[in-house]
Amino acid sequence: MFVAAYFIDGNPPEVAIKEPPADATRCTLEYLNEGGANFVFKIIVAENEDRSCGARGKLLRLRKNLPHIPQTTDILDAYRRNFKDLFSAEHLLESELVRLDENLPVALGLALRTITRPLHRAQDSLPSDERHGLLVTDMTPKPGHVSLQLKPKWLAQSPSAPANAKRCRTCALRAHRASRRIRTATDAQECCPLDLVSEDVEDRKRAARLVTADLALQDYLVDRAPPLLQTLRRHQRELDPGGVFSASDTASTFKLCKAMTLRDCTLFVNRSDSGIEARLGDLDLKQPEKMSKWKRVEQILIDDGWYANAEDGSIWVQETTCQLSRL
Repeated sequence: MFVAAYFIDGNPPEVAIKEPPADATRCTLEYLNEGGANFVFKIIVAENEDRSCGARGKLLRLRKNLPHIPQTTDILDAYRRNFKDLFSAEHLLESELVRLDENLPVALGLALRTITRPLHRAQDSLPSDERHGLLVTDMTPKPGHVSLQLKPKWLAQSPSAPANAKRCRTCALRAHRASRRIRTATDAQECCPLDLVSEDVEDRKRAARLVTADLALQDYLVDRAPPLLQTLRRHQRELDPGGVFSASDTASTFKLCKAMTLRDCTLFVNRSDSGIEARLGDLDLKQPEKMSKWKRVEQILIDDGWYANAEDGSIWVQETTCQLSRL
């Protein structure tokens, strides 16, 4: 799926399909991926365009037309206020506001109807009146590069977990889903998040082997990634010291939403001839409407024995992946 467009540098820049000014750069937009909240399009600058262009090395991210998704300007503002200063700039996907001309969302929406998309997302659409998107750092692999998308998830145990836990929060939820024959992309990593930040190098090596076969990326995860992941873990702990059931007012609920955002972000790692680049993304602030779901899931993991590896005997499986099961 390709849509012809023009990129116009400015403050903010603009992506348009209308007749552009003379200094516009010709490009095409290609559907790349989508999640529950956003579409992502690759910006392909025309080969004969040799001028400097702010679209190079960037992806276009557009929000979906769903009632719980905030406006793009609010998403960017929340990111800058709550997460941008928690990590060094070199470890974050850059995000920049971009204007859309009035015809572009409609054209992209029509093009989306012509391609095969995930069945459970096939009804999702773009807001036809959307006038803003985000330019984000392109971490998709180039020819000769090797990339990795890793969900670090809960790098510290849930404050609500029982003292006798044999599973961390991530591994407990993985086991619960497996009992219902559900397997997510995070489950497919098949590593315990606690191993990624373990002081024991053998734990880190075990986790690295499970998430990538590339030796250079394994070395990165073992030796160079821990400081970044430990910073991520520290913020998760500080924002949620008491657990989901302790969030009883607006302030504590807001902090929990920030913590849950950090527990669902993605680490993008790219290896090229010039070295390894690693950046955190998917830092859209979670909304308080998810509180009831978070509490319900936590209660199930506690009451049905998933933390303690004491689930019902008819579905019981001895835990071997989680670091806590090896203690």
